[in-house]
Amino acid sequence: MQRRFCLALWVAIAIVMSACAAEPQRGNEPDEFTATPLEQFPKELGGGFPVAGLVREGSPDIGETAPNFAFFLADGRGADLASLQGRPVVLNFWATWCGPCRAEMPDLVALHESDPDLVVLEVNVGEELPAVEKFAAEFGMNMTVVLDQEDLIRRAYEVRNMPTTVFIRADGTIGARWPGFLAGEQLNDFVEQIKTQ
Repeated sequence: MQRRFCLALWVAIAIVMSACAAEPQRGNEPDEFTATPLEQFPKELGGGFPVAGLVREGSPDIGETAPNFAFFLADGRGADLASLQGRPVVLNFWATWCGPCRAEMPDLVALHESDPDLVVLEVNVGEELPAVEKFAAEFGMNMTVVLDQEDLIRRAYEVRNMPTTVFIRADGTIGARWPGFLAGEQLNDFVEQIKTQ
């Protein structure tokens, strides 16, 4: 009797585990948020610190359509990368513990402030809001800071090192990517490339 119970329990556990494996947790689906233009996100620090959601089709390779991803505010408003088509996008992956991320951040903040036609999205990888808020306050990061706590965006873009910066053309294709520290004229050169391609 005890043996049958144990066998039944193991079968039940196996069924539950296979069901969980078959349907991975994805976060919010893009059709579950109120689509909001990025300009209507909060103007304060971090643009309200939206959280990364589902990543959809796309390729992290240069010349290919960039993987689309959604990001959501706590009040249900959100946007996705596809909604930004028509404008070039600088997608910067970083973490608070990363020394080169700290060194390049002032130039990324200045870039955001100097060019209203360019979207600078800062993707924080795998950290909790309090640490991100402190870092953002230190550098005056008033651009949108997306919290990629489950590494959804990082994995879609195959980011292995931080910082990594991906440059997306206005048509939604990837123009360039740079793993490592990037600032000054080199950063500006990449931005000019995606603006003129």
